[in-house]
Order: sequence, then C-alpha cells, then structure tokens
Amino acid sequence: MSIDTQTWKAFAAEHAPDFARTVFLPGLVADPGHLARLIDDGLRTATLHAPGDLRLRAFRPGAFDYRLTKRFVDTPLADGESAVDWLARTADGDEDCLAVNDIASWNLDLAAEAARIVDELVTDGTHELPSGTDVYTFVAHSGWTPFGIHKDSEPSLIFHLGPSPKEVWVWHDNPFDASRITPSPSFGRITFDIEDHLASAERHLLRPGDFLCIPQDTYHVFRNLGPSAFLGLTVYPVKTRPLITEALWRATRPAEALAAYPAADQVTDRARRLLDDDDTTGGSLADRVAHEITLGQLRLRTNGYLSRPHRTALPRTAPTPGAPLRWSRPGVVTAAPHPGGTTLVARGRTLVVPGPGPADFKGLEKATATTTPFTLDELTAVLPGSLTTERREEIALSLCGTGAVIAP
Repeated sequence: MSIDTQTWKAFAAEHAPDFARTVFLPGLVADPGHLARLIDDGLRTATLHAPGDLRLRAFRPGAFDYRLTKRFVDTPLADGESAVDWLARTADGDEDCLAVNDIASWNLDLAAEAARIVDELVTDGTHELPSGTDVYTFVAHSGWTPFGIHKDSEPSLIFHLGPSPKEVWVWHDNPFDASRITPSPSFGRITFDIEDHLASAERHLLRPGDFLCIPQDTYHVFRNLGPSAFLGLTVYPVKTRPLITEALWRATRPAEALAAYPAADQVTDRARRLLDDDDTTGGSLADRVAHEITLGQLRLRTNGYLSRPHRTALPRTAPTPGAPLRWSRPGVVTAAPHPGGTTLVARGRTLVVPGPGPADFKGLEKATATTTPFTLDELTAVLPGSLTTERREEIALSLCGTGAVIAP
C-alpha cells in the first residue's frame, strides 16, 4: 500500500464516514511518485485506446475550455511521459489545468491502491457503505483554482503527489458578501475575489505525499506553485432513490438469451461483454427489483466501491499455462442466486452460470481471500465439480478477463 496504513486507519476510525473536519496529514503517501506513475499509465491507456470514454475537463483561468479539452483528448501521452509534462506540452499556457474523473478505471494497479484506501473507511462494519467512489486527478502548473473559491457537495480527500508543492486555503465560516458570489451549476456558489479573503482562511502547504481532507460545503481554493498532480477521492454515501431506480430499470429490461462462454485460448472483448449485464428472469417485479438491488451492491463491493475497470485496462489475452496468478483483492468474486443457476459477480461485472447454485461456489469465494499464487488449472479446480472441465476452464478465463485474477 502506498500510504502509511496505521495513520490512515486512525484517520478513518476518527473521521469516517462524515469527514466533518479539515484534517491535514503530512507525509501520508510513502511513495507519491509511484501513484503519479500509475495515473500517467492510466491516462496513456485512455488517450491511446479509448479517448472518447475519458472523463476529462480542461480549464483556463475562470472558465471551462471545450477546445482545450478536445485537444487533450486527441493528444495521447507519449511513452514515459508524465501527466505534468503532457499538460505542459498540450496546454496554451501555465495557468491551464485539467481534471480527470474515474482515473482508476484505466489502470488495474491504481484501482487496487484506491480500493485498499477505501476499504479502511468501511472495514469495521460500523460505517454506512458508500454507493461508489470517484477516484480523480487534477493536474496543474501555476495559478489559482480556475473556478475560484468554491465548495463541493461531498467531502474532498486529497493526496498530493507533486512534484511541486501546492497551497490550499479553507474557510470554515462563510465570510463572503452575497453580492460578490456567483451561482455555479457545478460548484454551488463561487467567488473570484480570492486575495481579498485569504486573511480569514486556514492555510495549508501541501508537499508531495501530504494529505488534506476538506469537509463538504466548505469553501476552499488552491494555488499551484509549480507543475503537480494530486489524487482525489470523493466517497458517495448510499442514496436509496438512485439505487432503487437503477434496480427497477434493470429488472424491467427484456430478458436476453444466455451467451456462450469465451474461447479457452483467448480472453476477448466479446467475452468481457458477457460479464457486463446479468440476465434476470422469473419472479414478481418486486422480487426482481430486490435481486437487482442485491447485485448492485455486490458489483460495488467486489470492485472495492470503485467504478469497474474500463475494458481497455483489462487483460487482452489468456494467461499462459502454468503462469502464476493472484486475486486482485479479497472478495473480488461472489455468488448470488439466479433462476436455474448462479450469478457470479466478479469485479463489478456479472456472469450467469446455469446449473450449480451459489453454495457450489463457496470454495471459489473462500479462495479469493488467499494471497498465495496459483495457476489457471488450480483456479479451475475450485469451481463446481458438477460442471464439465471445459465449462470450468471457460469460467476461469472469464474471471481473468474481468481483472479479478491478475499476474503477481
């Protein structure tokens, strides 16, 4: 884990899930360069293979810039290029900057780091589980936050990665004259009269590796002192209405025929698509909605409450025979009931397995807790014996295709 685990555990125990106070933890990230490189790799994967799916926004001072956003989307990172160097090469000036949401969905190692961080926020079972986590990055060179002094509707957990330091000012009270506040659909209410108010704020200097928690609805602003990036987490609490809405939508979709499993020698895009949606059949509408709510929670839990990996971040080929493998995280695969069989939920994706029931997959669920490397044949062996050898091999390959099983 790239952060000081004991310090983070203590922070989580005292402040999660409300994060109601500003908390500064110097040196929390033991190796900020490692996390920065994972972000670089994620951006490289996205801009090279699926730029249209990248949730990127580019800003110039005081404004969102559509043309600059498109330029970043259309300009892939070069081999070995960092996000801050990419910004310098692509932007119009030093005060341009960019934000990328769901950055962890583009790199399995970054997702693993983020999931371990989020795990500590929910691990003791006393906190309300999240309905998802946005793992984002903000890359800048100099100047103020482009949208001025603003506040966010959720707490902000900021892991500063550098290489340059960054200043942050936080206002715990609202010192702003309403006549100088500008309504914003994204940030509620903002002001660009920054320097007039600095004296009334709490100031922090973030060096590489430092962490800052900013409570929700708390005015704050950043000033960049040189090229740098940070990793941010926004942990969303459970929201019942959208949870039920999504479950109702899934429950009322027309039933689809079960697709074939992937070929045994290759993990293909088609095989990965098999794992995108569950086929729910039978039962009353209320039963189907309850089933979909359960699956929705399992999708989140099996992927560490993050967005599931983008298909371009997933393995493209099957592991070679005898190659060592490991589970990406404990509990990454679980089984749920399905009429006539089982729904396997693996790293946020689902696959219906006709025949055996959920109890037949207990060995598989238990195996995900081990840290001992294993082979594809050993993975196949823990699947239900009632299935044919070919079918078990196909399921094992599907688990590799979701990123649930990865190389050590």
